[in-house]
Amino acid sequence: MSSGIPVLIGTYRKRKHISACIESVGQHLSGYGDITFVDDSGDPEHCDWLKQYGKVVSVGGRGYQTAMQAACTEAAGRECFWLEEDFVFLEDVDLGELHDILYHRPYLAQVVLLRGPHFDIEHRHGGLIEALQFKGHTFTTVTGIIEHTACFSMNPTLIRGEVWAAGWPSGRWTEEIKGRTLVQQGYRFGYVPGIKVAHDGERTGHGY
Repeated sequence: MSSGIPVLIGTYRKRKHISACIESVGQHLSGYGDITFVDDSGDPEHCDWLKQYGKVVSVGGRGYQTAMQAACTEAAGRECFWLEEDFVFLEDVDLGELHDILYHRPYLAQVVLLRGPHFDIEHRHGGLIEALQFKGHTFTTVTGIIEHTACFSMNPTLIRGEVWAAGWPSGRWTEEIKGRTLVQQGYRFGYVPGIKVAHDGERTGHGY
């Protein structure tokens, strides 16, 4: 097993984005160990192609909820970095530094890398955080990290092992359910300042 923090990469659109994502990881991400693809493409040929880059867990085109439940199982209670296939890094990111943030702030469930505005409301208000502030959420910068309870996010993120171990909920809008549960348990969330990643994809498929 490689040393470093495990990386889980969610894929479901075959090769539309994944090559750029993998290249970006090699160029800009440090401190990582084994890579596992949680593949929801339902395409055995694509799964075989992915194996040249790491382990593949196939969930057979059953949708986001099933893919995230598989990711939680694969994490096995470890601190893992989550990355979806349609993201690329804009600058260098050291997972060791993100680990240190979680280590010293046990109340943070995750540390998330900010992307640029994607949805209409984010463009109208000038960014992701600005859109959430418009909705009434509060953000506080604590020693360089933007802390909040606005939302749990599966944008590129390092997630605490206990959060993975708790599993993934069932139903609609499972990411929101996961976030509300974590806040009820006393967790907060953190953003690293500055736009670190770019998002090239659109929400397609079942539950994405």
